[in-house]
Amino acid sequence: MSSSSSSPSWSFGTKAIHVGSDPSSETGAVIPSISLSTTYKQDAVGIHKGFEYSRSDNPNRRQFEAQLAALESGKHALAFASGSAATAIALTALGSAHIVSISDVYGGTHRYMTKVANELQNLQVTWLDLDIASEQTIIDSIRENTKMVWIETPTNPTLRVIDIPYIARILSAHPSAPLLLVDNTFASPYFQSPLLLGADVVLHSITKYINGHSDTVLGALILPEVTPTSKPLLAPFSSKVRFLQNAMGAVPSPHDAWLAQRGAKTLHLRMRAHGEDW
Repeated sequence: MSSSSSSPSWSFGTKAIHVGSDPSSETGAVIPSISLSTTYKQDAVGIHKGFEYSRSDNPNRRQFEAQLAALESGKHALAFASGSAATAIALTALGSAHIVSISDVYGGTHRYMTKVANELQNLQVTWLDLDIASEQTIIDSIRENTKMVWIETPTNPTLRVIDIPYIARILSAHPSAPLLLVDNTFASPYFQSPLLLGADVVLHSITKYINGHSDTVLGALILPEVTPTSKPLLAPFSSKVRFLQNAMGAVPSPHDAWLAQRGAKTLHLRMRAHGEDW
């Protein structure tokens, strides 16, 4: 899991191009090399230069995660082998729990929730039309063991739009204080910043707009900094997804991480062109 590091004054495009792409101290190269090594030299047990085994961490994955955290105005990012892998990790981290989900959720997410998470971890889901649900309807759907509300906005593929600050306000005031996860795949961080709007977790299928070149499959979770005012569930959730990234091993290859980082460098240009064509 990598942290973002950029100047607050940097524009979106500057972050996309430079965060995670520091020039090589050895050669001066401004584009990161692809690090294919699976293992790294240790001077003693646990004494190394930040990397020990590529499933646990890899230079290319770390560089892409730093870039992505900066673009989503988050503190940390975790990259996975696909959007579905990111979904699986996020839900697994909740354990046996109840969640509320937008009824129009992406088909692969619906399949995982109902055919995998329900059977393997007893995940219970309440489906709501969160684009039109009243405040009381949302409040009534939250149980004592509700750990998360899951939304996409816009939804895939029907493009229904959810009011993130409205949902965030309701959840923050509720005694259960469930986390708010936003799948930001279709808007991308160029058009929408869920963490700044009150979300606790952002999910992406990197395969689509962020990579943008139809040549790699990737997913990601982005998290804010945990502070004394964060919801009580955020710290254990953040710790658990990081643990599961390594323990379950659903990570992207160094080459895929390199491709995604390259693709994200032009995200602002591509999304601007999409917007002008509407």
